[in-house]
Amino acid sequence: MFWTGILASGAVLRGFHDQDHVGTTNASAQFTFLRAAGNATEGGPPSCGDKYDKLPSFTKEYGASISDTVCTHPGYKSACKVFDDTLQCWFRKMVTGQCDDLPSMFKQRNEKLVKDCKNPDTDHLDIWQSHFSDAEKSYWRSTYKAQAEDSKLFDTMNKLMPKQLLCSTLHVVDDKCVKYSAVRTQAAR
Repeated sequence: MFWTGILASGAVLRGFHDQDHVGTTNASAQFTFLRAAGNATEGGPPSCGDKYDKLPSFTKEYGASISDTVCTHPGYKSACKVFDDTLQCWFRKMVTGQCDDLPSMFKQRNEKLVKDCKNPDTDHLDIWQSHFSDAEKSYWRSTYKAQAEDSKLFDTMNKLMPKQLLCSTLHVVDDKCVKYSAVRTQAAR
């Protein structure tokens, strides 16, 4: 049942893309379908970090800015709303783990990262190969991929929105694992 929902959700996402250009949508039914697929009990709920409530209040403001920053492609704006709770969970997990003390590379890559993340012709593999350092790749594999093995929500989001997920990860790391109230998208000065 779960996999049937996932396969069909791919068709729904293609429908989001087509409808954004036509200007009509039946988003309510599509969101309900994707939420049902995403809330399947296989794999259990993801672990979202246990110290999030103890972090400064601006951390929550930053988390709220992620979807607006990385979900800019036609069709994905709507889909990101479906997976926003899961994206926020990944954000909380990163922040409570202090992004494994990865160094910010904001000055070196932000301008190109923002451009590539907004470009519909740039895919997730381009982001992975062009922007992730070896240490960031190792962090991703040991943290997100390990979480995705235990959580269908994380696994599904990774399959349906990999570029948005990778872009959000790098923005959080480059923002010093959240030292700001919103994702920084301006060129470094």
